[in-house]
Amino acid sequence: MARRDENNNIDTNAKRDINHSDLHYFIKSKKCTLPKYSFILRSKKRLMSIGEFLKLLEKNNIKNMSINLLREWDNKELLPAYRVEKGMIRTESRYYIMEHLDIAREIVKLKSYGLEIREIENIIFENKSFEILFLSKIIKNKELFMKMKDIVKNIHHIEDELVSSICTEVKKIFNINDADFKDTFNDNYLNTILNDYKKSNLNTDEASILLLSLILLSLYNSYDNNYFDRKKFSKQFYSIISENKNHT
Repeated sequence: MARRDENNNIDTNAKRDINHSDLHYFIKSKKCTLPKYSFILRSKKRLMSIGEFLKLLEKNNIKNMSINLLREWDNKELLPAYRVEKGMIRTESRYYIMEHLDIAREIVKLKSYGLEIREIENIIFENKSFEILFLSKIIKNKELFMKMKDIVKNIHHIEDELVSSICTEVKKIFNINDADFKDTFNDNYLNTILNDYKKSNLNTDEASILLLSLILLSLYNSYDNNYFDRKKFSKQFYSIISENKNHT
């Protein structure tokens, strides 16, 4: 069982081997101890198999646990188990005591805040401040959020350029006179066309051409003086698409 360093590589200089050494841990900064195996034998503390410990977790409402997850946490020394050889062929099995329950509960709680294993280790085994680690994570997420915001702005910029190009072509295709078009193509006009469409017997190709034409005209109608009114277009687009669903 090997502890990992900050690069997630095996740290050969540190191990949490509770078979041979006491392990100190912290719950809300209170120092506690998982005693080494020899003490367990002397004190006659009850050892639980991994299956029994899983049932104890479920009984204490610690959810989404499994034997595989417990094995993983043991291998990563996040929740180290006692390794005991049992049986004729001396098979090594994992065993737990009641103190493991508190550590498991703390791990699950810290994971719910989005903390990584290394961060959880720092809190539980090195008594690092949860608040500092958590706030640091929020700040990093805020930086990511700002980057995402910039990306969205860039997308809007690209979208505006794309809409402008499309509208130029739409004007040519439909031979649009802007003054007449803006006065004519409104919600009432669109609804009139859609009502006529409902009553029509257009085949699939004809219907597709009509709806695409309406979408393009709605796009053109929502673009004015280099400004794209997304809200206006979304409303008209939804009306067109909804009518298409009702018609099919």
